[in-house]
Amino acid sequence: MTTEEITLSQLVQNNYNPRKHFDDAQMKELEKSIRNQGIVQAITVRPLEGGKYEVVAGTRRFIAAKNAGLKKIPAMVLELSDEQAILLSITENLERADLTPIEEARSFQVYLGWDEKHHFEDGQQKGFRRLVDGLSAQLPMSSDTIYNRLSLLHLSESLQTKVEQETLGIKVANAISRLKGLWKIKTAGMSEEEIDENRDPIKTEIHKVMEQMDDANDEAEASQRVKDYLRTAKEIVDTKVDLASKNKDELEKAEEKLLAQLQPVSFPENIKEGTIEEQIDWYKLHIESNIKELSDERLQVISNKRANAAAQRDRYMMNQEYVKKLVLDTCPHCGAGINIPNIQKRVEELTDEIKALNEDEGETGEELKEWRDKKKAFNRIVRDYNSKLKVYQQSLRT
Repeated sequence: MTTEEITLSQLVQNNYNPRKHFDDAQMKELEKSIRNQGIVQAITVRPLEGGKYEVVAGTRRFIAAKNAGLKKIPAMVLELSDEQAILLSITENLERADLTPIEEARSFQVYLGWDEKHHFEDGQQKGFRRLVDGLSAQLPMSSDTIYNRLSLLHLSESLQTKVEQETLGIKVANAISRLKGLWKIKTAGMSEEEIDENRDPIKTEIHKVMEQMDDANDEAEASQRVKDYLRTAKEIVDTKVDLASKNKDELEKAEEKLLAQLQPVSFPENIKEGTIEEQIDWYKLHIESNIKELSDERLQVISNKRANAAAQRDRYMMNQEYVKKLVLDTCPHCGAGINIPNIQKRVEELTDEIKALNEDEGETGEELKEWRDKKKAFNRIVRDYNSKLKVYQQSLRT
């Protein structure tokens, strides 16, 4: 450990100093003192590559010396790891009582590797208690106090600013920070992917609730309001979970009915391996295709055949009556012989054909009715399934 006169141009500020703002009046007083008396206490630095030094402790003296126009400054040079440098910076600031509670929290955050992204999620801070206890052993501060300081980081930025400006009491702020419990309530049942997608909106929502509590008169009032809010939020979520569970049961029943309709259907391989929505669409088209074939094709063919047969039968019957009435045995037009039994036979054949066509029409009509009934029943089941699915999905989002 050595003390040297180091040129200010060789010095760089560290990025872990929790102090981000310095009182202007105090800084001017420090500059005046340095101009008159110089640097009374050396700053602490650690060597970096390229002949540079990082200021570990004494940032205000370093800044004031630059503003006072000094070229060099006395510095104690120490070989320090990142962890040692951060701890030394924290210790010096705590001993000087220079830090606000928020600045203390930020210094602990850097040293402990506090995961800001997941700071509402206790499960992401594995082994954190051991780290806090280890830090407490090296500082004049209990583990509980360190935890209380860190809890301030759960607050929104506006509330943190109020704590720094002393317009929000530290005890009230700590009570409000317990609203971080909303995270567990709001993410209950979510997958990791859903949490990742909704992390920022949920964090913003929790911060808005916190900001509604900053008018509490004291810690007791803030604690009670937070407690009441968390209880109500939990009741709402429990109700939503119960409703979602009920809706899920209803959806499963509707799905069973739908699958019972689809199970006997002979799907093409690509549809068979597809989604239930793809099977629904295919089966609907299949039903419509059968209805179209029966109504637009088969029934029309039967109708045309029956009309032709009826027209032929009517002609034969008219000829038969005409011949009988005039007692003719030859055609008056061509002289050909008339065979009344043959005419009668042809009439009977056409009558049988018409009868068969009527029966075929009846069977086709029954088949058509069956397909139309299938369409109606299937559409009803699909509507019920889609309705239950929509209700269930909405119950998960609300």
